[in-house]
Amino acid sequence: MFCVLQAQAQYSEIGVFGGGSHFIGDVGDYGLHLPKGYAFGGFYRYNINEHYALRASVNYGYIRNADSVSNFDYRIERNLHFESPVLEGSIMLEFNFFPFRPGTRKNHSPYVMAGFGIFSFNPRARYQGEFYDLQPLGTEGQSTSARNEGFYPTAASFFVFGAGYKWAIGRFTSIGIESTVRRSSTDYLDDVSGRYVDPAIIEEAHGEVAAALSDRSLSQSNKAGIYRGNPDNTDWYIFTGITLQVKFGEFYEKCASFVGRR
Repeated sequence: MFCVLQAQAQYSEIGVFGGGSHFIGDVGDYGLHLPKGYAFGGFYRYNINEHYALRASVNYGYIRNADSVSNFDYRIERNLHFESPVLEGSIMLEFNFFPFRPGTRKNHSPYVMAGFGIFSFNPRARYQGEFYDLQPLGTEGQSTSARNEGFYPTAASFFVFGAGYKWAIGRFTSIGIESTVRRSSTDYLDDVSGRYVDPAIIEEAHGEVAAALSDRSLSQSNKAGIYRGNPDNTDWYIFTGITLQVKFGEFYEKCASFVGRR
């Protein structure tokens, strides 16, 4: 009589992430480009089987962009810039294309993921050598006589999707490289969405700095009523980097045989 120990399919992992960030929105260069900021965080992954897993992540990043590096002439003329910290949490479903399990021959796989999350942000810009938080300045006329609308919230949700590749480097440890793209529900991650408002109205309500930061164009003219950004598109940001994860919580089926007991 004999007994076989067989590992269950489920196990857990904890991991860390580090890499770069980049922003796609109303300000700066558009499309894919080299990261301009950084990102790092941690995650918990519950592996349902060798193909599917659930992942909960918390990340902190810093995103930035500037019209001065854009390929569009109108953005260069507009001359806006911003940077913002981002603190986020998300839940995603992952799928491994190959069966994956550290400590076995199933030791590498490309994977994809998708899910939802929430994040906080706070766009800032430099003026005369100092940084200013842009949201309370109402640079598009928020909370002024020109616009019957309050300040935008500095928290929003996002849909996230991405892809990566991971390799086991031991019985319990694996590394990976991945990129995750977030389509946010806000168009104000860069503080730009709508139309220019008369700077005199902004100055009356929020001060001289607010008026100056509302229109930083290279050539000054009255732009009141002209679009400052595109309100039809929301902002996106991307984290790309390396992961390191450690497996734990793997359980085994147990059995016992008693031979010749009387």
